[in-house]
Amino acid sequence: MLQHTTRVVAGLAAVGIAAVALSACSSDSGDAASADQKVTISVSGYPSSDKPESRKIWDDRIKLFEKANPNIDIEPTETTWDPTTFSALVAGGTLPTAMSVPYTNIRQLAENGQVYDISSLIDGDKTLAELNPDVQAQAVIGGKTYGIVSAAYTLGLVYNRALYTQAGLDPDDPPTTWDEVAENAQKIATATGQTGFSIATTQNSGGWLLTGMSYGFGSRIQNEEGTKAEVDSEGPQAALDFLQGVRWDDNAAGSNFLMTQDDMRTAVAAGQIGQTVLGADVYNDLVGNRGMNGADLGIAGLPQSDDGLGTLGGGTIQVVSPKATEAEAEAAVKWIKFMYLRAYTDKDFAIETAKARSEEGQPVGAPMLPVFNQEQYDTYLGWIADYVDVDQEQFAPYFDSLSELKIVPEPLTAAQETYALLDAAVQKVLTEKDTDTEGTLKQANTESQALIDQAQ
Repeated sequence: MLQHTTRVVAGLAAVGIAAVALSACSSDSGDAASADQKVTISVSGYPSSDKPESRKIWDDRIKLFEKANPNIDIEPTETTWDPTTFSALVAGGTLPTAMSVPYTNIRQLAENGQVYDISSLIDGDKTLAELNPDVQAQAVIGGKTYGIVSAAYTLGLVYNRALYTQAGLDPDDPPTTWDEVAENAQKIATATGQTGFSIATTQNSGGWLLTGMSYGFGSRIQNEEGTKAEVDSEGPQAALDFLQGVRWDDNAAGSNFLMTQDDMRTAVAAGQIGQTVLGADVYNDLVGNRGMNGADLGIAGLPQSDDGLGTLGGGTIQVVSPKATEAEAEAAVKWIKFMYLRAYTDKDFAIETAKARSEEGQPVGAPMLPVFNQEQYDTYLGWIADYVDVDQEQFAPYFDSLSELKIVPEPLTAAQETYALLDAAVQKVLTEKDTDTEGTLKQANTESQALIDQAQ
């Protein structure tokens, strides 16, 4: 989902503030350039001028990288992912050499020849061999690797532990089925007067979240090949019926049914929402940025029906321009490893980063879907153990779900456009009593198929 791809700068702020302090160990920050040839590459994601602190972090990181790789010069650009301009950037030769793109679009970009096949450049790379295979698989299309995953998430049930307690519920035993979510929502609404369960419904978030809930209810909104719409299948139908029941039968969905994801996060942090579905990587934002008491935040795996498929997964993939020379592509891969992965593979860097976050009053050790395999991630947590201030046991339900629930990718074709269609369906169900959910989804399915056909 696009909202997650825009967090790259914030993530760098989390891991990059210690860059200056790490200059002493910069010789370990990357491989020396493999050729004497001077290479200049452009990279995406440079913070805008109204964010001087974030820019300084980037500038410091660039200096460290160039010191470790003296034959590579970095030209940062403010370019960010925009599906409406990406093709033009490629065609015009102005796409940055290294670029961040969402999971959702990688297959289409690869099939269109709009990203570089980096398979030969990463063959035998020890660092990349330690990536979480379930996560990195998203960048592998037809046996070829078209990018490096730098951030990943899964949808999960986000809930307020304090409201659970007030409603007589056990915050250490969150629901694993949708029926249990509905039961808890009613209890929370009755006991506390707060919203028992709700989801964001605007700016494509309603469709995105309905898609994830559909996976939990047992089917997709599109076939795996991305050629046929399945918006009117059993999963979306059950998910929409669930929302309708919580809203109209249980009166546990609150009163604001046109919330952005930002609105939802603010309401969750303020203790106004008992349960919702969000990307499970929300701890740093809710606690570090929005002031939520960390002890009140609960995160669990996405609830499932008896035939649930698993949970929606997404994230950010770093790709290389298809117009890059081999030397430029090799340099881009080195930059990606340094900029996005080093915090989890370099002990000194990891410790200094965690120390810096701690000194800034930011959380350390927040629950997340590890980009690296479990062994490497556990090693990383061991390195920073002295600074971890997030109770790992509090989020055991989510950590357990990572080994129990299959990660199901987002739809392959016209995903964002289909999410926009489903925004309207979700809003209609929540605002118009007795909405014909079956008819609503059949109409959306027809429109979704037209979008798929147009994109083929």
